Amino acid sequence: MINYPLSWLSAKRFGNLAKLLGSYMRAVLCGNTRIAGYPYAASIEPANYCNLSCPQCPTGRHQIDKKAQKLSYQDFSYVVDALSPYLMYLNLYFQGESFLNNDLPKMIRYASSKKIYTCVSTNGHFLTQEVVDELKHTGLNRLIICLDGANQQSYQKYRVGGDFLKVIDGIKRCVAAGLPVEVQCLLLESTENEKQAIVSLVKSLGVRKFYFKKAQFYDNYLFPQKEENRRYVQLADGSLRTKKAWKNRCFRMWSSVIVDVYGRVLPCCYDKHATYAYGNLFKDSFYVIWNGDKAAKFRQQIRTNRKSIAMCTNCTE
Repeated sequence: MINYPLSWLSAKRFGNLAKLLGSYMRAVLCGNTRIAGYPYAASIEPANYCNLSCPQCPTGRHQIDKKAQKLSYQDFSYVVDALSPYLMYLNLYFQGESFLNNDLPKMIRYASSKKIYTCVSTNGHFLTQEVVDELKHTGLNRLIICLDGANQQSYQKYRVGGDFLKVIDGIKRCVAAGLPVEVQCLLLESTENEKQAIVSLVKSLGVRKFYFKKAQFYDNYLFPQKEENRRYVQLADGSLRTKKAWKNRCFRMWSSVIVDVYGRVLPCCYDKHATYAYGNLFKDSFYVIWNGDKAAKFRQQIRTNRKSIAMCTNCTE
C-alpha cells in the first residue's frame, strides 16, 4: 500500500480525483468516454536503454526500434510542470535503466519539491555510495530493487550480463542509508524453487519490504513450471494467454499516462512500441493531447472492443 502524505492532497488534487472517478464511472455505466480531469499518476522515462539483456524485456530483447537516449533535466522539469498541479504519483522508469541518467537524483528532488510521490525501479547495478548519498537528500518515497535469484548462477539466467554481488552491495548501501527500499523478485523457472532462499537472503540484508511478482512473458523461456506462479494459461500450440478475462474498461486510461524520452504521451506501460501514442508533449500542450481525438478514440476502443488492441492482450488489469 502506498503511504501518500495526506498533507499533499490539495483541494485541486482532490477535486481532480473526483472528476476522474466520476467520468470513469459514466464510461463504465453509460458508455460516455468523454473525460473530465487529468491523470493523477504518470511514468516519465529518464533513459530508454539498459546495461542488461533480460530475455523477457522488449529492451533486453532488442525488439524496439530506437536510439539510446536520456531525458535532459530541462525536458524532465518541463514535463512535470505540464502535468502538475494535479499529478500526485510519479514513476521515474519505463523501458530502460533509470540510473543510467546521471540527472536522476536531481529529477527526483524536483518532483518532490512539487509534493509529488516519487518511485524508481532499478536493476541495482548503479547504487554506488556516491549515488546513495545523493538519494538521501532527494525526498524519494519508494525505491524498488530487482533481485531475481538467490545467487549468481540463478540470477544471470534472467538478468543476462548482471552482477549478483554488485546488486547485493547496492541493497546494503541503501538499507544502511535508510532509503525506502523494496526488493522485488520475478517468479521464473529459475527462481520459483528458490523462494525460501531468496526470502532468507533479503531478510539478512535488513530489507523490510519484499515481494514476488508474476512475470510478463513474450515466449516460453524461463516460464514457471508451477501453475500458481503464472499469470498466463499455456495453450496447446505453446502460445500464452492471460488468465484474467478482458473487460471493456480500464481505469488506467483515465488515471495515468506515460511520457517517454522523446516526449511521446502513451496510454500505459504496455505500449512498449509507442503504437498508440496520443501525441508529443514537446510539440503540443498536454491539454490538447489529453483531450485530443487520438486519446478519445483509444478510450472508446477500450470501452467497446478492448481485445482488439494488441497491447491489451498481455495485460492482467
